[in-house]
Amino acid sequence: MKPSDFSIWSLDPTKGTVFYHVIFAIVIGFAIFFALMNAPTQVRRPLTWFLTLLSGGVFVVAAYWPKPINFDAKTQKPLNAIESGSVFLADTNNVVGSFTQILAAFMLGLGIFSLLRIHLGKIAKKKTDWGFSIVLLVSMVSMITFGYWDYTTRQANKLVDYDVQSNWKLENMGRDFLFDKLLQQMDAAMFSIIAFFILSAAYRAFRARSVEATILLGTALIVILSLMGIVSAYWDGAVTSLAGDSANKDLILNFKITEISNWLRNTFQTPAITGIRFGIGLGTLSMAIRIWLGLEKGGK
Repeated sequence: MKPSDFSIWSLDPTKGTVFYHVIFAIVIGFAIFFALMNAPTQVRRPLTWFLTLLSGGVFVVAAYWPKPINFDAKTQKPLNAIESGSVFLADTNNVVGSFTQILAAFMLGLGIFSLLRIHLGKIAKKKTDWGFSIVLLVSMVSMITFGYWDYTTRQANKLVDYDVQSNWKLENMGRDFLFDKLLQQMDAAMFSIIAFFILSAAYRAFRARSVEATILLGTALIVILSLMGIVSAYWDGAVTSLAGDSANKDLILNFKITEISNWLRNTFQTPAITGIRFGIGLGTLSMAIRIWLGLEKGGK
């Protein structure tokens, strides 16, 4: 028994009926798209909410629907409605989940269109810094051209070892120059500059003006020193020599800077970050539920 006997999402691609299902889906999709574009606002909002509720409901129901144990949908036939629903939801979840790739493609195209519209307008009207718009568009077109050219060449010649530069062609050298030699190096330079801004901000924030700032300064200094190899080596070596074979050796060894740093991380940093992540998770869940149920109206 094949999955196509149980679910419309898993039709056998060798059968001609799949073609008609695809055509039907495309027609329905464009019909919904144009209906949303031409519908009045009073109709568009509830219709959009209903589609959002329906799409999100697929994942919610799939997560909580009972799943049969030791069931293989490729070889076994569902025994009851629960198992049939599980198979259908599993296939539906995979198909609906792949829609994100389609949405990402639309968003990428929308972003490129927006960049072209804005910067071509600046160039045409010669607004302030319109020369930077030319650099941006030329860089974007060059990166897309050489990137896609390099990708298609590698896919068409999979037997060629492109790790050897002697096998490179124009498209491979162009992609390497634009991405590895320019983009990544500029990213590294930018983040190096940001590091100095972070250090400057940390100096202003860590000035001991209060008890809390003093504690923050002390803990940050300990962690920073523990990450400096030469400092931690001398400090830990001195503590180890001091401990020697004394009766309080285990107690003294706890004063190694690496031990203190690990204690600060495990006792304070990790629980604090866990709490922050838990709060972010609750906030994300709350916002997702509000959007899913149509309670988030947005600004007016």
